[in-house]
Amino acid sequence: PLLLSKSIMSDYKIPLDTFVQETFECKASVCAILTGAALSFQDTNLRTRRDKSDLHIIAGSTWLSIPLASILSIERQTFPDIHTIEYEISARDGGSITVDAS
Repeated sequence: PLLLSKSIMSDYKIPLDTFVQETFECKASVCAILTGAALSFQDTNLRTRRDKSDLHIIAGSTWLSIPLASILSIERQTFPDIHTIEYEISARDGGSITVDAS
């Protein structure tokens, strides 16, 4: 029970810097639902960067910038059986970005 509790805790909300460190360069599928637009990329080379005011998600030649002030939370859920980690970024305007990293 203690191990299960620890596992659940580590797979919930994570800091922005942890997300950037874990997805700095990885293979992932991305789905972004933002104000009036939806983007989806499957099995692409993903890079994430952070500067003073924005989180940058780069998938192929597409560059998505999210203002740090608009990020409400980043949640992580691990699926060991399929070797995938899912991250969900919730934004203040109701938008969300899901990153499935493998």
